[in-house]
Amino acid sequence: MNDSLKDHVKKIAVLIGTVLLVVVAYTAYEYLYHTLPPKQVDIAVSYLPDSTCREDSPIYMLIKNDSYREITGTSFSLSVKKEINSDTAIQLLEKNYFTDKIIKAGESYVGCWPYPKLNTDHYVPEKLMYEINSKQVAFRD
Repeated sequence: MNDSLKDHVKKIAVLIGTVLLVVVAYTAYEYLYHTLPPKQVDIAVSYLPDSTCREDSPIYMLIKNDSYREITGTSFSLSVKKEINSDTAIQLLEKNYFTDKIIKAGESYVGCWPYPKLNTDHYVPEKLMYEINSKQVAFRD
């Protein structure tokens, strides 16, 4: 090969390498910016009709933002279950909750919410299981 052709091949190889590097960097950015932060947001829920929460709003929810972005809204589905035995539980209720509370990066939000409509004559709320089935987090762009 002559020197001119070798120079063109080198330039094309450098160009292809640069394009691949930009594509990899963009993909990593998209993953970190859109995929990772929601996984860094934790929602915990429990039944606390004591001094923490009022009697009419005994569902204690903690939203912890361990991401590097500010949260502008959070929605989630609360599932209330009764344990039958160590392997089985029946779902009594599923209710959706939403808050538009702004939660800065590294901070938390605590709220007390009304108890879902449930026949408490047959169930003792303290003995039920409270789980978050799904969550969606909106971040400030």
